[in-house]
Amino acid sequence: MINYPDSIWTKPQLIDHLEQLAYFFKSRVFLPSVPFTFQNQIDWIELIRGVSDLLRQTAMAGNRICFTDEVNDQDQQQDITSLLDKMRQMAYVVKSTALDHEQLTIISPTFNQVIGVGSGYFANGLYFACPYPNERAFFIGRDRVYFYRHLMRAYLEAGQFLLSEQI
Repeated sequence: MINYPDSIWTKPQLIDHLEQLAYFFKSRVFLPSVPFTFQNQIDWIELIRGVSDLLRQTAMAGNRICFTDEVNDQDQQQDITSLLDKMRQMAYVVKSTALDHEQLTIISPTFNQVIGVGSGYFANGLYFACPYPNERAFFIGRDRVYFYRHLMRAYLEAGQFLLSEQI
């Protein structure tokens, strides 16, 4: 079950969430030179969830982050908030403990990424494209989100609004 924030955060909760996201954005996991491993996929999921929660908070405070620049509209995504909400619902990590207490982690569905300019088809047959040399495009199914143009921008816009509202 996916848990969404259902009440507006207090200022300390907001600051804590913004600091956690800032830590994620600065993480070496998202550097282009780092291979796209299983653990990195989990980190991507956590980043998408965190930014999605922040956008939900912003909408609850009366200012939906609604830019549409290069938002993938294959499945009628209206804006960045709806795109991240959909991606959050599609991407999840299931953790369970086996009898020998060894932790099993399953990620669903298959993730793909492109670093820099490129286009073509992933091994699973889905088409991809990224026209920017210094960008990371992250795909869950057919949906695409850019690291800087989408996630970072949404984080900055939502954080700025929420902090101005909480002062």
